[in-house]
Amino acid sequence: MLKCKSCGGTYEPVLRDGTQYFHACPPLARFELQAAVDAGTIVLPSGETVDEAYERRPYERPNKRDENVMPSSDAKKPATLKAAGAGIVTLP
Repeated sequence: MLKCKSCGGTYEPVLRDGTQYFHACPPLARFELQAAVDAGTIVLPSGETVDEAYERRPYERPNKRDENVMPSSDAKKPATLKAAGAGIVTLP
């Protein structure tokens, strides 16, 4: 099991059927958006409430992880993660 240090999600990198899983952090949950607004790290449009903002658009988390790969245009260089985020931790 792996744990994403950006969103806290846990996942298996290889599923039971042998398929690889490439984690991508989800957008902020409503309570996370509220905390970010309260902390001043996200500023909503004038007059808009957190509930309205949450219903209207997704808010990506800062430093999100996306393990899907971007192919390299150079055959000598490997594909790279779209976004490493804050990294991962291997769980026992």
